[in-house]
Amino acid sequence: MDLIEKAKAARGALERTFAGLPGVKGYKEKELRREADKTVRDLLARDLDEQRQRLQGLQVDLLGAGGLQWVDDVERAVTKLQTLGDRIKTASYGYAPLFDDVKVKEAQLDALAQFDEQMVERVGALQAEVDKLAAAVSAREGIGDAANALADHVAMLNTVWGHRQDAILNS
Repeated sequence: MDLIEKAKAARGALERTFAGLPGVKGYKEKELRREADKTVRDLLARDLDEQRQRLQGLQVDLLGAGGLQWVDDVERAVTKLQTLGDRIKTASYGYAPLFDDVKVKEAQLDALAQFDEQMVERVGALQAEVDKLAAAVSAREGIGDAANALADHVAMLNTVWGHRQDAILNS
């Protein structure tokens, strides 16, 4: 929601006047929400890509540390992160356009924004899991447990993202 308020504040005088016209105000509000939704999704995808790149580097470290048996586990996490990033990048926008058959109500837009905020927190926790794996690789112990915890977290992120549409349908 904070992103939406920032976008509203950044509008110029002409844009604010135009947005006040009957029939336009609601459309402009939804357009701002759509832009905020896309910005959040872009940030999520970028964060996931950064962690995916870190994991690819850890695979090289694993090979150097004699951890060949865990490279496949980490590769599965890398693949799932790539898939999730692609799903997030290509997710539908936060509302139906003006002339679309299906209209999305304000409460649904709020639920979608809240879902995305929670997803940001969950993706933030992914960095901690990658950090744990990096520490395990450096110490050459606990690699299997750290790799499994990471894989579980990535699987949870994929599952949660699969329920994004439910945020709209259940509100």
